[in-house]
Order: sequence, then C-alpha cells, then structure tokens
Amino acid sequence: MRVEHSTSPDYADLVSKGIVVLPIGAIDGHGPHLPLSSDTIISTYLAQQLETHVDALVLPAIPYGLKTDPPASGGEFPGVINLRAATLTNVVLDVLRACYRQGARRFLILDSHMANLGAVRESIHLFVEDAPNARVMSVMWWDVTSEDTRNQIARETGVGRHEDHHAAMVETSLVMHIAPNLVRRELLADDSIARRATYLILPVPESLKTKTGVVYRAGKASPAIGKRLLDEMVSNLVAAVKLELL
Repeated sequence: MRVEHSTSPDYADLVSKGIVVLPIGAIDGHGPHLPLSSDTIISTYLAQQLETHVDALVLPAIPYGLKTDPPASGGEFPGVINLRAATLTNVVLDVLRACYRQGARRFLILDSHMANLGAVRESIHLFVEDAPNARVMSVMWWDVTSEDTRNQIARETGVGRHEDHHAAMVETSLVMHIAPNLVRRELLADDSIARRATYLILPVPESLKTKTGVVYRAGKASPAIGKRLLDEMVSNLVAAVKLELL
C-alpha cells in the first residue's frame, strides 16, 4: 500500500501488520543526461517493487539529501538542493517515530544517495534507543547487487568498476530502465580528469573536475543493463527483507 494514496482508516488497520518502507533520494546533479531526482527515482522504484512480494506500506519518498562531496561528483554543478546532515537525521527520525507511535514496528529504509549514509544511520541508532521491539533495516541499492554481476558487466562493456561511479554507466542504466523518458540519450558521454584522488580537498582543484559531472563513463549505458541489475536487486532485496523483517 502506498501511504499517500490510502485513507486514514486503511493506514490505521495496516500499519502494525506490515513493513513500513521509507525511500530516500536527493536532488543532485547527474550529468547532462540524467534528471536531478535520479536517486529518488531508484529508491522509489525498489520500494514499489517490494510491494508485490511482501506486506509493505510505502511512505512518500524524502526527495532531498546531503550534498555529494564535490570531488566525488566531479565538481560543483547547478541544481543541487541539499539538506544539512542534522536536518536529514531529524527528518528521518521524526518519520520513524511518528510511524512507531501509530503502531509500526518493522521498518525498511531504501536509500540511493551515498552522501546520506551517515545521517540515515545516525537516525536509526537514535530511533531504536527509545523504540522497544522496533526493527529497522537500511539498504542502499548497491548492497543488493552481487560482485559477480557487477564484475561481469564491467568485462562485457569494457567499463572498469573504477570508471563507473556517479552518473556513469550503471546508474544511468538503472534510470534508463525505470524512467526512459527522463534520460537524454543524445547527451550520454564519457568524461575524464587529469588525476584522481580518494580524499576530500576543497575547493576542488581543476585537475579533479570533470566537464559534465559524469564520473567517468556513461557511454555504454543501456536499459538492458539496468533491467538486469534491477531484477537482481529486487530478488536479493526481497530475500533480505524476508530474512530480517518477517
């Protein structure tokens, strides 16, 4: 059941019986070819797919997230609308507590924006301290993909894992399958930088910036890759939810 489409009596009847699912995303630059809401699109899709396999109450997605570290996204790009870590922590915490007061005891958070990770986990730790009998599971989409599949796709396409990060082949392929009308295929591109760094340095040196925000190769993306990965994600997610929450 999607909570925003339900009535208050319907919600009251089901909230204590099912798993409350909270998708989280971001408004974040994803190159010239993907929508700013790509992370929210992926989280919402996984939540809705879960509905067909378990008793789930899917909450409206939290569409805003934390700012991606500029070196991780290839620089600073227009369109980013971000929350502070404390704000996101409190929003997630308030949502969990509200559902708990109304009878929910099993929770699943689906997040597709790496920068959110610490704030979301902080909210979960704070929540369970004062929520007897509550059980919370938090999953990022890459948690439910297999290394074998990712490595096989890298071999088949020639796009190495180290070249396939923000707005690149895999993420683009996921959105291509879920929302093909929102992907500007004519703008798919590979990008490059003069050097790479694994640490944070601000302001971002010119040598660490990309021109498009693609880190680093999106040209080999396809809906077929997206479907292949999403089918595996849904299967693995359902199995994990049944193991941990049912």
